[in-house]
Amino acid sequence: MTDLPCASHRSLAKRIAVLAAGHGAVDFYIPVISAVLPVLLPIFAEQGITSYAISGFLVTAITITLAVVQPVAGWLQDRGGWTVGASWCILLTAIAISCFAFVQNYWLLLCLAVVAGLGNAMFHPNAYQQIYQFSTPANRGTLLSVFSVGGSFGYGAAPLVTGALLVWAGLPALIYLIIPGIVVAFIISRFPQKPIHEPSSSVEYSREENRANWGSAGLMLGISSLRTWVYYGFLTFATVYLTTYAGIEYFFATVLVTGMFYAGMIATLVAGVSSDKLGRKEILLISYACSVPAYLGIFLLPSPFSLLSLLVAGFFLMAPATIEIATVQEMMPGSVGLASGIVIGIPQALSAVAIVVIGVVADTIGMPEALAIQSVLMVAAVVLCVFLPYPLRLRKNDAKRI
Repeated sequence: MTDLPCASHRSLAKRIAVLAAGHGAVDFYIPVISAVLPVLLPIFAEQGITSYAISGFLVTAITITLAVVQPVAGWLQDRGGWTVGASWCILLTAIAISCFAFVQNYWLLLCLAVVAGLGNAMFHPNAYQQIYQFSTPANRGTLLSVFSVGGSFGYGAAPLVTGALLVWAGLPALIYLIIPGIVVAFIISRFPQKPIHEPSSSVEYSREENRANWGSAGLMLGISSLRTWVYYGFLTFATVYLTTYAGIEYFFATVLVTGMFYAGMIATLVAGVSSDKLGRKEILLISYACSVPAYLGIFLLPSPFSLLSLLVAGFFLMAPATIEIATVQEMMPGSVGLASGIVIGIPQALSAVAIVVIGVVADTIGMPEALAIQSVLMVAAVVLCVFLPYPLRLRKNDAKRI
């Protein structure tokens, strides 16, 4: 048996490279709204909208759309229902965000934000299920991590590109943001657009495994939610903490936060490859356990060790991201689309809640304390990970089927 039962090494490399590029393109557009928001605030004020909460709801609208639509899109895919092709998902997102160049009415922009969220939300379950179908347990972690790195590159590049366009020519320049979407969508259109709908007998066999593993999949989802809460909760307030409480100059603080983000991007690749060789649960447990002292070090260690600890925490907090997806997929082989949508969508929704909760707690006890006590959640993740039955039992099942 080879590791690539459905494709040669070369064709497999092309497929994952193209999907990773698509991931980068579709995720590129999500942070654009946050980057444009400071420019839009005076325009909203002229329309009588002066609340930061209402203005910021443009970002929240995308998060809500992702959380709701991704599981639904995945569920439809699993049952051979209506599925939008990957290239169309990218185009839909690109067009919606590019329209920010000439649309300035708040309510129309809110509608465009929802449309962009729809395109992004439909892309992810589609791509994740394709990867599941052309991968095996021996290379799935690696392929998912490559796919994730593509998304991280796009997400990380968006604020820089958007800022440069705004400085160059203001809001009208945002129309040029449509170019990468069109280019990548055209490239992806030359490859398979949707997952293969499996025969009913195969699906029924897989759904029997689903029913046996719902509890374990739910446990993995809970652990992923704890990690996402801590990571994005800290990332949101990191610049505020570093400049206000750690005495870091603003520009250097933004460099550190960017470094934390890219440390996490590298970690997803390293951890994904390692999980294929050493096992999913082993790498998950190591990552969760190492993240606890690294995260606490941000608040307890003196500078510059606290700043180094921030980068290490970013590495270990993001390392499990793609492994969590692979784990839930392999636990629920009959509902890969739904599983992918849930394990991405629900933690995203909770991360939005985390920002509000941390803000409220910070108002009560202070920002450093509000961020530091999140370490308790990662301790809980370590304890819960011990009870995961995966991968030992399921690895045997996968081996028999292959």
